[in-house]
Amino acid sequence: MSETDLSAASGYDQSEAFHRVTDILKCKWALAILNLLDEPIRPSQIIDALPGLTSKVLNDRLRKLESFELVSREVYPEIPPRVEYVLTDEGRALKRILADLIAFIGRSVDVSAE
Repeated sequence: MSETDLSAASGYDQSEAFHRVTDILKCKWALAILNLLDEPIRPSQIIDALPGLTSKVLNDRLRKLESFELVSREVYPEIPPRVEYVLTDEGRALKRILADLIAFIGRSVDVSAE
């Protein structure tokens, strides 16, 4: 059975997966946000931790990460409303993969050649 047959049989859409991966990896803010989400965090804390990140870009990235089911949004019924974001199980799995990828690159790249 070819790779195409396997993906069709499992219902896995490789082009959609590729789109999602490249959408996350090409955005430095998405990676930085994922890196911060070890515990529930408020948007203002994310902005404070990432100089240069605007609230518009943060909201766009959080919505995208939420649509990919990598983060979840918790709204607390308080006045003023409190919103926190946290990694989902899928987000934690991706974060581990990214950490492994960074470690691999660190071991594989000869910095003296740059």
